[in-house]
Amino acid sequence: MQGTNEINSVNQQVYNITANQFKAKFADKPETYKFLAYEVGAYLPHYDSVTIFHLRDLAGDKRKKILAQDVKKIFIPQYEGLTIEKMLFHARNYPQVMKCLPADQKEISKLPREYIGNVIYTCVGKPFRDWVDSKVKERNDKIIEKQNLTIEMDKETYEAFMASTHVSGKCYRSGQSYCVE
Repeated sequence: MQGTNEINSVNQQVYNITANQFKAKFADKPETYKFLAYEVGAYLPHYDSVTIFHLRDLAGDKRKKILAQDVKKIFIPQYEGLTIEKMLFHARNYPQVMKCLPADQKEISKLPREYIGNVIYTCVGKPFRDWVDSKVKERNDKIIEKQNLTIEMDKETYEAFMASTHVSGKCYRSGQSYCVE
């Protein structure tokens, strides 16, 4: 994956400019945010949840950028086993993830859940997807057991159920024909 290779790359060439040169073009948070998001193409969280310090670190190559075009998106349900804290705890095994997030824990705590999940998934890939899937399955299995949501069937009924191609739908009678909505 191109994005992961760029994130993991150690030998990228670095160019130096003075703080005054940068400030002459991008003097404040809104200008820096727009520069990184639109001109650089960096994947950034919502403007209100990112600090000027993290933007500065991204522009200054102290934190690693993920390009928006390289982001792998993941949906993570809001289940007990999938809190932001647990995702970050899992991600600490992957140093490349922590290099993409702000250096200060207080700044990380302000980031949206979706952004954190997407950063982790982009950096880690399948191992993170597998971890999320295992937590979803674990939660669903608990709900099924706790609420007794299983149906016991004899062998013939089970086989007929598995072979059935029927799809449930609402029907009503309109004139002489049945219609499906």
